[in-house]
Amino acid sequence: MPEISVRTLERQPTLVMWGKVVVKDMPQFLGRAFRAAATHAETLGTEICGPPFARYRPLDSEFKEFEVEAGFPVTNEPTGSEEVDASSLPAGPAAVAMHIGPYDAMVPAYDAIVAFLREQHAEAFGPAWEVYLSDASEEPDPAKWRTEIVQPFMA
Repeated sequence: MPEISVRTLERQPTLVMWGKVVVKDMPQFLGRAFRAAATHAETLGTEICGPPFARYRPLDSEFKEFEVEAGFPVTNEPTGSEEVDASSLPAGPAAVAMHIGPYDAMVPAYDAIVAFLREQHAEAFGPAWEVYLSDASEEPDPAKWRTEIVQPFMA
């Protein structure tokens, strides 16, 4: 089971694309969202200051469809466009797990966060997000992919 660390986050401005996405279409949506957010940041002259992320809100109890917010953290408060929105990631305490391996094998890391929060008598505060630390185009072996899972919480 992954080790959980606690971080105190500062509010982070972001550029993102939103969509309602079924699981099988997730890779195509994420690729499109990351390209659109990066292109918009370049158009604005806004610096991307971290790896891509995606925040997921389940739309059904079987976890087959999600509202997804995907993009990049940026250095300043940006403006959106027709396709890309200015958003932010919240400030406050967060439980963080590192997952190493393919994206479809992250359930144990999420379960570890849930167990940690239960042990701490804390509650999740808003949806978790995934920070993609590995670039699949540079590291073709999914067993080596590194993904950070961040879950804000209230004590």
